[in-house]
Amino acid sequence: MSRTRDYLIPAIIVLLLCCAAAYAKQEGDSDLSMQVPDVYLLDVEPGSIDFQPDLGNVLEGWTEAREVTAIVSANADWVLKIRGSQEFWEAPYQKPVSDIYWNLAVGDFQPLSTQFAPVVSGGLADASEYPIHIKVKLDISKEIPGDYHYYYVVIGLMTP
Repeated sequence: MSRTRDYLIPAIIVLLLCCAAAYAKQEGDSDLSMQVPDVYLLDVEPGSIDFQPDLGNVLEGWTEAREVTAIVSANADWVLKIRGSQEFWEAPYQKPVSDIYWNLAVGDFQPLSTQFAPVVSGGLADASEYPIHIKVKLDISKEIPGDYHYYYVVIGLMTP
């Protein structure tokens, strides 16, 4: 009997090892897959600017330049663009969109239009900041004290 026991214990161990291996082969491997979508996030701070030209600004013909910061997060190539919302301001007279000038922190100011103009482009970005300076051309013969002028500027983040 001891001789059977000497063979039976190793046989049981081998059988248990083989069964575990056989059981493992019955299960299939799991493949995981994931497709990451393109992500484009844009935040603009501040959300509004209140230009308050003083007498010196009116005489010079320009407001002081104010800054808005476009904050871009993206996992693919992108283009930041800017345009005016309509041809004329909401104002007592037809103040044109082209009275608004902008630049990207450096370079010459250029007039805004109702067509998108590229500001800057890039690739992978995680809350990258792009300061856009905006100023307004004033016309002393048309700007009447006490009048308010309103306008919406559109800043968009797009695929190239």
